[in-house]
Amino acid sequence: MTVTYRTIAVLFLTPLVALSSTLYAATMPQNEKKDAAKVTLGKYLFNDNRLSKTGNRSCALCHAPDLGWTNRFAKVPDINNNPTTLNTPSLLNSVQLTAFMQRQPNLTTLTDTIKLPLFSLHPPEMGMTDSLLLTRLQQANTLYQPLFEASFGDSTITTARVISALSRYVATIIDTDTAYHAFIKGDKTALNSQQQQGLTLFRSQRLGCSQCHAGPLLNQPSATNNLYYNTGLYGIKNTGEEYSYPADETGLRQFTLQKIDDGKFRIPSLINVNNTGPWGHDGSFHRLEAVLDSYAAGGRIITIGPNKGDGRKHLSKDPRLQGFRLTLAEKQALLAFFASLSTRDMSKDPAHQSPFCQIIPLKTKQDPSNCITAFPLQQ
Repeated sequence: MTVTYRTIAVLFLTPLVALSSTLYAATMPQNEKKDAAKVTLGKYLFNDNRLSKTGNRSCALCHAPDLGWTNRFAKVPDINNNPTTLNTPSLLNSVQLTAFMQRQPNLTTLTDTIKLPLFSLHPPEMGMTDSLLLTRLQQANTLYQPLFEASFGDSTITTARVISALSRYVATIIDTDTAYHAFIKGDKTALNSQQQQGLTLFRSQRLGCSQCHAGPLLNQPSATNNLYYNTGLYGIKNTGEEYSYPADETGLRQFTLQKIDDGKFRIPSLINVNNTGPWGHDGSFHRLEAVLDSYAAGGRIITIGPNKGDGRKHLSKDPRLQGFRLTLAEKQALLAFFASLSTRDMSKDPAHQSPFCQIIPLKTKQDPSNCITAFPLQQ
């Protein structure tokens, strides 16, 4: 090897850099140490099957980092394998939201929202109780007591601390480093010509997409604070000659008890939209092209099955959804623009890799060599 001054400098500085990192960790302010430890604790809890009553799932089963922080189920089955009524929203950038659930306006903090899937019994998403949660974690004391002590100053395990750590970890699931964001920040080479055409269409008055999908996450309406809309996915004609959504999932109406809120759901973020299908509040769209077709038609028409009907005629459908025409080239431009909203694959980041071995090994995934044996399924 030819030795140069650069080589000598690198050889000399490398151990100093490592030493500097060690010294920084040692001299890190106590509050920063605790915060970093809480994130780590949250990652363990997020990936641990102990947090479900039957031990058959973790938070990461429904919110997988390699699947855009959601999953590929249209509707995720509960712990008893019974179907639920909603598609799983992505957790990406959820810390920046002001409305966390698709049709529950009363959940306005990340902490309160995390409690719902963990303790909900209707449906039993995780099916946990306070006592079972604490018993499970205390039984794994060699794993969790050091993590709680590093996070909170002592090894006491409480439900409040579990929720706090989970919230802190979920707050790190954030990424808006997309080609689209680079473009709007001034890098005019970040989008190709087809993607720029798609963005122009997206913002056009003819399509009106940006009326609801504005803001940094493309989930904010541009002229109102209302976050819940009926987009005409269903129009089932009932015996009273009214058009309604399926009785088992009426959206916002379930919580306000107001007929006008039938079929209204939260505007979703479009960041990483290509990687979060199936789409729609109930996962009933399996192609993004079908979503565009529904908007272009001014609502979805279903010709067969129990949900047969005409969503265009639902009285609560947003009046701005009047439909539009799209050429094949325009549709392809919009789809190309959606691709520019993609983020990196965070599953490759060690900060988001599960410390546990898979409970059911998959050929498409490889466990880390030092993974911890997963909590067993309960009989």
